Formats: sequence, structure tokens, C-alpha cells
Amino acid sequence: MTLAPTKTPIVSVRGLVKHFPVRSRGVLRRQVGDVHAVCDVNFDIYSHETLGLVGESGCGKTTTGRLLLNLVPATAGEIRFQDRDIVPLSRSQMRPLRREMQIVFQDPYASLDPRMTVNEIIAEPLRIHGVYKRDKVRDLLKMVGLSPEHGNRYAHEFSGGQRQRIGVARALALQPKLLVLDEPVSALDVSIQAGVINLLEDLQDELGLSYLFISHDLSVVRHIADRVAVMYLGRIVEIAAVEDLFRNAAHPYTQALISAIPVPDPKKERTRKRVILAGDVPSPVSPPSGCRFRTRCPKFAGQLTDDERKKCTDEIPALAERGQGHQTACHYAEALTLI
Repeated sequence: MTLAPTKTPIVSVRGLVKHFPVRSRGVLRRQVGDVHAVCDVNFDIYSHETLGLVGESGCGKTTTGRLLLNLVPATAGEIRFQDRDIVPLSRSQMRPLRREMQIVFQDPYASLDPRMTVNEIIAEPLRIHGVYKRDKVRDLLKMVGLSPEHGNRYAHEFSGGQRQRIGVARALALQPKLLVLDEPVSALDVSIQAGVINLLEDLQDELGLSYLFISHDLSVVRHIADRVAVMYLGRIVEIAAVEDLFRNAAHPYTQALISAIPVPDPKKERTRKRVILAGDVPSPVSPPSGCRFRTRCPKFAGQLTDDERKKCTDEIPALAERGQGHQTACHYAEALTLI
């Protein structure tokens, strides 16, 4: 999908920050620090676009998705949904906007109430907003590839893929414009994942939806996303159109993620360039100064001079434009083709 530069985004995020307090043990429970979950995040999502958000576990992807829907309050920053900042809105002020923005959770086994029938699960948001119609529930079941006769069953009677389809139907009940998809296929068998991904693509074409697709699986993201944002330790380090990112990854962390994707050709797999990371992800309670990735960066470890390393230690790299909407947060970014 090609986006016009002047097109107005449906969601615009600027300077988004979320800190969670760390408290001491004992009776007083004093605050002794903060978990820096999301730090100065900026991105846009356009109409009928899928933005993939990728990174390792604990990097802040899910928190970003929940912030986008105001399910958790932001520490700082701005989230403009259809040109309205939702960060300062109260729960009552957010309620009308809930019809426009919904979420599909990662675990289809935990996200559905086992005491409710499928009809009741899908009808719940319709009843809350006073727009319940029985035919609407039947239509939603058909839309996600299930039979209306399934509506009288309970969630435990369905497979994982079917349960996720029920979750999608519930999210679509109020005809939203934006869906946050929080690892929607990671709990499913590979054989089932393709069916759910194809369903999401068909629904996007039919209903004109915008997606924030959160995942740690770059192969899935490459299939469904229009653009991809790569997150490391609470910061976005690279963002680009999906094929541009895979062919010209410029941040060492993105390069490491892409080089870990297996190639089906054994000859290419043996000879292609690898970017290997050392060490563990630092604690988000006390992240490194300057570039947060420097403690694991292969360039920092062996390719830079002392003066260049000092810049990485002292200065936080900003997302810099590399052309055609490709942005990278690295002082010494260099494009590589790895797949």
C-alpha cells in the first residue's frame, strides 16, 4: 500500500512515555524507581493501513498498544485519534470513542468468558452501547467464518483458531476504525495462523480497517504489514515500509532480527551474512545512557573508534530520515541486505 505524504493519519503518536513505579517491599511500599516501559515513541497509522510493531518480549510493544487505546494512562506525550488528543480524557469521555477503537488479545483461551455463550460474548459490547440486534450477532459470526449455529456454544467447545475468530467478531461488533492486534496468532498452531491472518486481511479490505499489528514474528509481519516499526527497550529504533525494511535494514538491532529468520534455501542459509547480538537485554529500571542498544551492539563492540563510542554513550540517537519514509535511530546506521 502506498501512502501519500500529505494524507492525514487516523492515529498520530508523539513523545509517548509510560513509566511504571517500582516499590519497596514491606509496609510502607515506598517508590524506589521506575520501569521505563515506553520512552519518547512517535509514529502514525493511516486509514486502511497495517503498522507492524515488532521486538523482543518485554520491549514495550503491548504497553504501547494499550496506551493507544487509553487502557493504561500515559505518563507523558500525545495520542491523537482522528485529530483529538485522547491522553487527558477521562473514562466517561473515552466511552464514546471505544466504539471506534478495539483490541484483539493474544490469548484466545483467556480472553473469552467461559460462563458466557458465544452469542453473549459478541453481544456484550452491543448491549453496553445500547445498539444490540440479534441479527447483528449472526452476521458477525458469518463474517469471521463461523456458523450462526455456533452462537449457543461456550468458548471451551472451540479450537484456538475458532476462539480467536470469536475475539475478532467481538472486536468488530461496534464497527471500529482501528484495531490493536496484540500478537493475535502467536498462541496458535502454524497451520491455523494463515487462516486467521487471511481473515484479518479480508476484513481490512471489506471494512476499511486500520491495524496496529503487534508481534515478535517478523515472517508474519512481513506478510500482513504495510509498514513496520522496530522497538527495543521502550524506544522505536527503525520504521519503514515493510519491503524496504527487509531489504535495507539500517539499524543493527533490526539487522539481527532479520538475520535470525531462517531461509528455506540451504545454500543461501549457510552463506548469508549474520548479525549476532551479545549479552542480555538491560533492565528497563536502569536503561543504559545514550543509545540503549549499545550494550549489545556489534558495531559498538568492535567497529567504532573511542570517540564514536563516546557519542553512542552520551547522546540518544533520534529517528533520522533516510528517504521514502525510512527512519533509523542510530548514529552510524548502514543499510544491509540480509534476506
